[in-house]
Amino acid sequence: MRRLCLLSLALTAACSDALEQTSSAGQVIGVVNASDRTLSVISATDFTVSTRDWQSGGASPRTIDGRGHVFVVPLGAADAVGVSRFFTCLGGACARSDYVLPLAPGSGATGAAIQDDSIAWIANPNLNSVTRLNYLSGNTASIAAGVYPQAVAIVGTRVFVVNSNLLGATPAGPSWLTSFDCCTTPTPDSIALTGVNARFAVVGDDSLLYVIESGHAGAADGKLSIIDPVTRTEIAVLNGLGESPGAAAFHPAGSRLLVASAAEGILEVNTSVRAVTRGQGNGIKPGGQGVSGLAIDLRGRVYAVDASSSGAPPELCAVRRGVVHVLNAPPDYSEIHTATVGCGPTTAAIAVTQ
Repeated sequence: MRRLCLLSLALTAACSDALEQTSSAGQVIGVVNASDRTLSVISATDFTVSTRDWQSGGASPRTIDGRGHVFVVPLGAADAVGVSRFFTCLGGACARSDYVLPLAPGSGATGAAIQDDSIAWIANPNLNSVTRLNYLSGNTASIAAGVYPQAVAIVGTRVFVVNSNLLGATPAGPSWLTSFDCCTTPTPDSIALTGVNARFAVVGDDSLLYVIESGHAGAADGKLSIIDPVTRTEIAVLNGLGESPGAAAFHPAGSRLLVASAAEGILEVNTSVRAVTRGQGNGIKPGGQGVSGLAIDLRGRVYAVDASSSGAPPELCAVRRGVVHVLNAPPDYSEIHTATVGCGPTTAAIAVTQ
């Protein structure tokens, strides 16, 4: 009996190890490269890197969303959206995998949220609107938002548009959210925010909405607003994110929000107690550098886009490539791999290939 128990324990441990080793199988990390207008795709299994190209010469991509088998990338000055899909071909016939869908002229598309397996929402800062995009057919419908929207998030069936409220590059006052139901005749309402220059939003594991407000340039007044999407009110504001905090991602272990900062590195917020646990002056800087974007795989490993390679001008792309640091899960953050990506990487997201 003792030998059978030991054998059972050994098999259980082996299965557990195998599950741990393959839990990220099929996951890929999409990294937007602003300078060479491409998408670098990092395998979460072996960290190999491939490149997707939408062949859009006038593009200025800086943001991305991923869900299921697709990445959606607003292309900025190209007034369009790049779509990259991952799937298994059937019978030797494949649908198109990388393509560009046009938006209204002058949109300046920045910020995206994928709703489901065919619909995404795109923020149009130059038109003060948000577009419902069928990324399979290319059909669009636009809805008025606030001033200079730069991000979108979806909680349940409700769309939240992040209005930065910029005049040129300068905040004209506090930011706010426009919200409406995704699937009925839109009746938008507004949610006031405390901070200025809100640019990113992410849905938490507690179903609350977390909005990153980058603040005034040079003032180191970045904030985090926490929104109750049911009552549609700002229920908490956390200071201490320093100079121009950026994109954020939730760690799968729960209650830990990681925030990218080109100045500070990786910042942390404990959402269960609503406290900044790694703030200004205490960020994690992989390779000694700040971070412009983050993604987290199912094993909890952090993919940190090196901010020092984010601003490479196009003329240097032949000799200067971007870097993504692959880190063990917090609080360790030890580096396990460095991936070379395209030119001028900015932000990252997760999708799957199988």
